[in-house]
Amino acid sequence: MPRTTARIQHASGKTNSQQRIPALLAVAAVMLAAIVAACSSTPTKTTSTTQNNDTVALETGGVAAATLPSYGQPQPYDPPGSTVTTSRAIEPVSHAVRSFADVGVWFGSDFAGARLGRVFNTSDSDFVAVVKPENAPINNSPWYAFKVWSRARRTIRLHLTYDGGDHRYTPAISTDGVHWRQVESSRVKRERATGSAIIWLDVSRDTLWVSARQLLTTDAVKSWEDSLAQLPFVRLDVIGTSTQGRPLRRLTIGEGAEGEVLIIGRQHPPEVTGAWALESFVEALAAETPLAASFRQRFTAQVVAVVNPDGVDGGHWRHNAGGVDLNRDWFAFNQPETRAVRDAFLGAVSNPNNVLFGLDFHSTWSDIFYTLDSTVTVRNPLFTERWIQQIEEAVPGFTARIEPSNLDSPIFKSWFVRQFGAPAVTYEMGESITRQRAQTIGTAAAEQMMKMMLAEKREG
Repeated sequence: MPRTTARIQHASGKTNSQQRIPALLAVAAVMLAAIVAACSSTPTKTTSTTQNNDTVALETGGVAAATLPSYGQPQPYDPPGSTVTTSRAIEPVSHAVRSFADVGVWFGSDFAGARLGRVFNTSDSDFVAVVKPENAPINNSPWYAFKVWSRARRTIRLHLTYDGGDHRYTPAISTDGVHWRQVESSRVKRERATGSAIIWLDVSRDTLWVSARQLLTTDAVKSWEDSLAQLPFVRLDVIGTSTQGRPLRRLTIGEGAEGEVLIIGRQHPPEVTGAWALESFVEALAAETPLAASFRQRFTAQVVAVVNPDGVDGGHWRHNAGGVDLNRDWFAFNQPETRAVRDAFLGAVSNPNNVLFGLDFHSTWSDIFYTLDSTVTVRNPLFTERWIQQIEEAVPGFTARIEPSNLDSPIFKSWFVRQFGAPAVTYEMGESITRQRAQTIGTAAAEQMMKMMLAEKREG
């Protein structure tokens, strides 16, 4: 069968013309690069299609093909320019359904958190999908998320190719967008020579959701925040808006005057396991336990669970809608998100010496605690070391990896220490960890912190 591009059905009823990719899929690196270069365009009209007998209206926020860049090879960690945080243009995701009606297969990206570029097929059951970042240079955190369904039950083979990155995340799948499981390793083949991957997917008339990690959009986080805000000792407020106007929400837990803990998360959209750990950490602070009740009587915690809502709902690899890494903007404060969090925290703290600890939740390849090195002077300097030791003792089989650093990098931890003179940690949860394990560690981390703060006599 000839190779074709997906047909995008527009409101007028017309379809995009078919285009040919100039090589067979079996030709590896060079031809896959050609596919990436050839498939950068995204539709720009509003369309409708039918999925499982339901009519779906789709808004496709793409840009003209001639303006879309090709991002080339994966970038190193903190690529050149990553600390320049003046706003840059981004390439929005195409919220469209890619229709292969002739073979009875459809791909959709019409939901929050989706990211999928052009899709091609080489046979009835072989497809090529291109995944591109919001802009570049950018860290190699290649997020993808889409839906797929078929007229008939079958197994398809999907080649994921990346422009500006290479394959990193083993996909999760869901039949409802809520309950997820990881694809079996036998059904994913990474092609290291090209940085791509092949995934075998069983599809039918029922929608199959496929995502780099389990989807955790801002709506899900809002529901979680709203449920916590029903508790009498939890307050919820909006501290500002993101680049695209989404609310930045803060939870304040407890009413104690002896000290403050400041917590943030989700500066980088794909880092879902860090978000799981943050949620369990916060739930432990708000729990109906004697430990948590004593903590709330003496201390207060402020939590901004999603600093980058535009990136989360936009399916971004790393950046905000201003096209920059928010965790490199904590000196310049060029972006509205970092300014809002800074101003909210400072506005709620009457005495900098009353701030005791800062936590920034992330995810990476494996669990890492980024702490402070010996050049940094803080109050209670041994607090972090003792806290990590207590977590190790509380969680069976958990061994912490610790990497100290100074305050040169413009990240939240550096700003926090410079501003308040208290210890802070960037906690990177392993990205392949299960949700249950992330919750176990997050809960233990909160409980050990509360025990230590309640037991210690404050300095200064």
